[in-house]
Amino acid sequence: MTTLRTSAAGRKAIAQHEGTRLTAYLDSVGVLTIGVGHTSAAGPPIVKKGMKITAAECDEILARDLAAVETDVNRLVKVPISQNQFDALVSLVFNIGGTAFRKSSLLKKLNAGDVSGAGAQFLVWNKGTVNGKKVKIQGLTTRRQAERALFLSGGAKAAPAPAVPEPAASTAKTVTVEIVQRKLYDLGYTEVGSRKPDGSFDGKLGGMTQAAILIFRADNGLPSVGTIDQDLLTALDTAPKRKLARNDATAGEVRQSVPEVKSNWRIKIGAIVAGGFSAAGALFDGIVSNLGTARGYLSDMSEYVGDVPGWVKFGMLVALAGGAYYIAQRGERKGVEAFQVGARR
Repeated sequence: MTTLRTSAAGRKAIAQHEGTRLTAYLDSVGVLTIGVGHTSAAGPPIVKKGMKITAAECDEILARDLAAVETDVNRLVKVPISQNQFDALVSLVFNIGGTAFRKSSLLKKLNAGDVSGAGAQFLVWNKGTVNGKKVKIQGLTTRRQAERALFLSGGAKAAPAPAVPEPAASTAKTVTVEIVQRKLYDLGYTEVGSRKPDGSFDGKLGGMTQAAILIFRADNGLPSVGTIDQDLLTALDTAPKRKLARNDATAGEVRQSVPEVKSNWRIKIGAIVAGGFSAAGALFDGIVSNLGTARGYLSDMSEYVGDVPGWVKFGMLVALAGGAYYIAQRGERKGVEAFQVGARR
């Protein structure tokens, strides 16, 4: 059977049924909810009193929640269904949960070929627990009637989801691309090339972002297309952090590929040599100066003060060499780290 995905119209209907709230609230049966009908039972994030999310986080949570529901419906329904029927079932299961759907008479009737009987079963799921009692809730009754009507409306056999979802507006597209860019970057796919100095992303599906998507797809066994689809969004939630061959590269290996790392290494070695000679010079001059100090009590004090001891000059050279070593070492370390994570080629 074909693996189905919720259509754009289906996603819109679910958002209308659930409402979109960026601050946690209690739903009609007293369950803490946020975003588009997200509760703790659906998985992360855990909804807490006073919790707030952004619009981008809301879209990300909905995409993850819908993916889990779609998996349940595709797995449990054993007969061919239309796109409208699939959308209606996803809306129902999104609300009642996969376990309840698996045990329902609706599923049994549908798999037995009784479409009319399955449609009638939508109206059974209009109750909620209030003060410990199961009562009919008008909002749920209205929703079930709409889902039943959609389920029984027929329509052509459902087709696989398009490679790129069709958001309702360009803003939704931008938000989706931003989410993908951030996840790719966090997983080590720095080829996205769209991270701004403030850490944000441009939300544009440009050439570099498409290249990062292709690399991610290849690493995770997905079809080789530079677009965003539900399979990509799902994989981004579970994929391990990218492992490059360069992750374990030694400083010596990096020096062969990155010019500035080699330059910093040379400066560091030069600073060690210069510092060593200067320290030796300071030690030698200090000994001579101490001998001269004994004689200095017999010499003119003004001449003694006017001459800067050689060991002081050598000491200054040691300090300069130490500073050069520290700066070069830090630059070398940063260059090696950038190479290892893929930020520097």
